[in-house]
Amino acid sequence: MTTDHRAPTLLGRVVRVWGGDDRRGDVATALTLFALGWLLLEVGLVDLFRGGPLGATTPQPWWRVALLAVGCALTLAKRSHPMLALAGGVAVTLVDLAWGGSLAILLVLWDLLFAAAMWSGPTARRWLWSTAVVLSVAGAVAAGEATRDARAFVTMGLNLGAILLVPMWWADNVRQKSELAAVERSRADEARRTAELERERAADLARIGELDRHEAVRAERAAMARDLHDVIASHLSTIAIHSGAALSGPPDADRDRGALEQVRASAVESLTEMRSMIELLRADAPRDPLAAPGRLDRLDDLLGAARADGTVVTVDDPDGVAGADRPAAVGHALYRIAQEALTNARKHAPGAGVAVRLAREPAPGDVVALEVRNAAPPTGSRPGDVASAAPLSAGTGMLTMRERAEALGGSFEAGPTDDGGWAVRARVPSGAFDAGRGTDTESGARTR
Repeated sequence: MTTDHRAPTLLGRVVRVWGGDDRRGDVATALTLFALGWLLLEVGLVDLFRGGPLGATTPQPWWRVALLAVGCALTLAKRSHPMLALAGGVAVTLVDLAWGGSLAILLVLWDLLFAAAMWSGPTARRWLWSTAVVLSVAGAVAAGEATRDARAFVTMGLNLGAILLVPMWWADNVRQKSELAAVERSRADEARRTAELERERAADLARIGELDRHEAVRAERAAMARDLHDVIASHLSTIAIHSGAALSGPPDADRDRGALEQVRASAVESLTEMRSMIELLRADAPRDPLAAPGRLDRLDDLLGAARADGTVVTVDDPDGVAGADRPAAVGHALYRIAQEALTNARKHAPGAGVAVRLAREPAPGDVVALEVRNAAPPTGSRPGDVASAAPLSAGTGMLTMRERAEALGGSFEAGPTDDGGWAVRARVPSGAFDAGRGTDTESGARTR
């Protein structure tokens, strides 16, 4: 059982070694040629050319075996030095022809011719083919002239062609197929590498697309957070301030009615702007979030709501910025910054006056500057007003104002003033303004 399994394996190893394209294969081929040649010598396949072309006498059999051994030894160098090995094989063949010739040496010559045509360079192959063709033609012509017989001419030409040209033709055919196979393997490897690169590129594009989607979601969430804070928090703060003021003192019908009217107005405004944001989010075609309600030309409404709370608000707009044409993004950002700054002033400094200033700064670049400054809270302000507003602060007002200014390439700063108040300053590139529209040519400072 073991022998049956081992025999095919041993036979396969022998075949691989004999046909291998390496040093072991050359040794196996040389041994095979020697064994086959010795067998041909033993059966008497010698003296192919009667008497020998050089008139030499027939040697002893062991001389032929020794000459065969020399020829087989030359085949060991056919891969590294194919032309030198062939030159030695030609010399061995000439000696064998002097002894009458033998089929064993012809086998060695065929192997060396095949190796020379297989592994030598292009120049050597061209020289080899030219020499073999000339020898074949010359031998055929010489045989025909010697015998004056066309059959001798044809026979000699075929014999020499079979001996000299057939092994080289076979080698060229094998080499071309090997080169084509190598080219096909190279193409297959290149195609495989290209496919791998395409898969990697597709995976990278998928990752980039996923990152873009995450970034878009994050940007949309940040925009929604800013708008929700600016739109809803301001109105809810107004509602809380007015309701707190109504609850902090003794009952007063006129004061309570005014507070309720302001609460209702803020609630209606909150619902209106919330409805606009919901419609924007549910729209099939995406729109710019900055086109939501709230532009700088509605600054009077914003100031009116602050004055209804009893806050004294003054406006300084020497360049008519509030009524000028501008990109929607600029007007929206300035409106929201002013809205948040006024809300903070009413929450943290109730009863203090607020000054709003708008101006255009030509250098560097055309910039709109907005400043909202409130004085220090009056000493007689009710402590409950500030305390009741504290829970309403989410701590994101300054962040959203800074984000709005910097998103348009502007700057933002806020901090206390020397008189104990607070100032918010934002500078935003104006974009395309219509300088001739909405400009107030009278005195810049006015109270609305």
